[in-house]
Formats: sequence, structure tokens, C-alpha cells
Amino acid sequence: MSENYPIKIVRYDPQDNEHFSKLEDAYSKLFNEKENLRFLSLTNIPFDPHTISALLKNSTREEVEYYAAVSPDNNIIGISAFEGDLIKDFQLIGIVVDNNYRYKGIGQALIDKGIEIAGKKGFKAIDISVFADNKAMLILLLKLDFKIVKIDYHARFDGEDLIYLKKYL
Repeated sequence: MSENYPIKIVRYDPQDNEHFSKLEDAYSKLFNEKENLRFLSLTNIPFDPHTISALLKNSTREEVEYYAAVSPDNNIIGISAFEGDLIKDFQLIGIVVDNNYRYKGIGQALIDKGIEIAGKKGFKAIDISVFADNKAMLILLLKLDFKIVKIDYHARFDGEDLIYLKKYL
């Protein structure tokens, strides 16, 4: 639950077609918003519905779990994806919050859920990458004790750097 805004964090299962289609619609809307896309894509090419559907439906095989922040009126206002690979590591691979609900603790609630899941699965660290110009997310991650471990210079289509962070659990 967010400190500032009453939400639920809900896992979306790809086998539950009715609820999962709601996630597909929200994913398309939130990830493709112009302000969000530049922070979520190396290319800045919008995610088409077919790609989104395939990505979400293959999540079980890829060991990716999707969680959503759901508002009191049952709308998805934030999405996070976590990938737990026993050989590689545990990663937060995508977090987005609806522009109308920013700065209400929702992003932190989604990150906290990822930290909780990583701990329950026995991982000792959690990784995330963020573009250097995504200052709000970068500040939040540093506040949550993530440490910068690597930088890929000029990684995005416009030359922006990609910063990799790690939090030890």
C-alpha cells in the first residue's frame, strides 16, 4: 500500500485471460505515453499490440512476473515487471506509473514489491537499469539504497546513458 495514495499491488497471471487483457490494455497505454516511452525503450519506437501481447503471454516461460498498482476504482495506474533467473539474477525490468498518479508513492510501492519477491525467492541482490535523464526514478532508487554499478554510455537512440543499479538484500 502506498503511503500517500490507497492502492493494491496485484499480480497478473497470463493464464487468467480476463484480467490479463486488462493488463495488456494498461501496458499499451502506459508504456506508449510519449513521456514514458523515452524512459522505457532504447529505440523510442512504440510497442504495438501484437508485441505487447506476445511479451506478456511469454512471461511465464521467461520467468517474468507482472504486478500492477490498482486504484480504489479498479484501474491499473502502475505496472512493474520482475525477472527472477536463478543463474543470472533478479531484475526489475520495467516500472511505469500513470502520469496522473506520480509522486504518490506508487513507484516505491512497486519497487518494494519487487524487493519483497526477490527476498522470498532467496535472491541476495536485485538489479535495475534506468536512463540518466529519468531523474525522478534515479533519485527514488538511490533513496532506496540501490548503488550504481555500471553505465552504458550513449545507449539510447538519442545518446542518453543507461545506468545500472544494484541493491543488496
